[in-house]
Amino acid sequence: MLLVRPGEPRSVWRKHAPEALPGAIDYAAVAEVIARHVAPGGTGSPGDTGTGSPGGASFVETVRRALDGTSLSPTTLDLFIDAFSLSYRNAARLQDLLSGSASVRVITGDALPPAEVIRLGGPPRHETLAVHELHTLGPDGLPAEHQTIQAVKSTVDGFDSYPYRFDTDQLAVEVVRGGVVGKTVYRVTDTLYGVDILLDRPLAAGETTLMHFRTTFLYQTPPPPEFRRVVMGSMSDVTLWVRFHPDKLPARVWWARWDRVDHATILEQRQVELEDDFSVQVRYDTVERAIVGFHWSWD
Repeated sequence: MLLVRPGEPRSVWRKHAPEALPGAIDYAAVAEVIARHVAPGGTGSPGDTGTGSPGGASFVETVRRALDGTSLSPTTLDLFIDAFSLSYRNAARLQDLLSGSASVRVITGDALPPAEVIRLGGPPRHETLAVHELHTLGPDGLPAEHQTIQAVKSTVDGFDSYPYRFDTDQLAVEVVRGGVVGKTVYRVTDTLYGVDILLDRPLAAGETTLMHFRTTFLYQTPPPPEFRRVVMGSMSDVTLWVRFHPDKLPARVWWARWDRVDHATILEQRQVELEDDFSVQVRYDTVERAIVGFHWSWD
């Protein structure tokens, strides 16, 4: 995802493959970056994986096996991290994925049940005391990352999991605080998917907990230019914040309210202006049985 999405890691290898198509990775170009990092003169071997041939050629098969999921050793992962100067946070997430940590999970279409399998949720087992959401778009105008900080109170004894929903099957979910990512991915509607965040410990009725989770997206098809928060019951202290990349700013942004999750129609909207940091935000004391958020246009 880091090497496919527009951004610094992708721009590093694209210097060696300027004609690469969007959404694709040139293995030889990635291998060239690693070879130049190992030996600035352009030769070298990857230790436990290479053949010692000049330039990036010795790394191409290593890169291919790593990126298609066939084989990735800790040593090779360290090469990727160093060669692409990945941030501490991204490096830690990659190392957690490799070691099998339950705090972060990559979700793809391969992990999803058939379309006809829909999980119907029962009555809410918790109430939200406060939720703050930051939705960040990348330089391509597509959603790049989403962060949620949420305080919840259990309304039952034994509340042990929080249902997390998303509208794509290409993402990584990381629980920063409050629990781990469940193993089962399920369909909620035709366009919504879900995974349960398993809490650190079950809560008794009236107990509260604070959760923080972060989602990284890899949309293959551009989604609608909008961010919506669906509230089936009631939520207090709701803050929604959408931040645009300075290289891809919208022409107009509207706050809006929709009538339903799928095939929705806008019921109400008003235009808003970007802040100095290229963001828009709104806060509600309470949201009850509503779908609220922002939508925007690029032209």
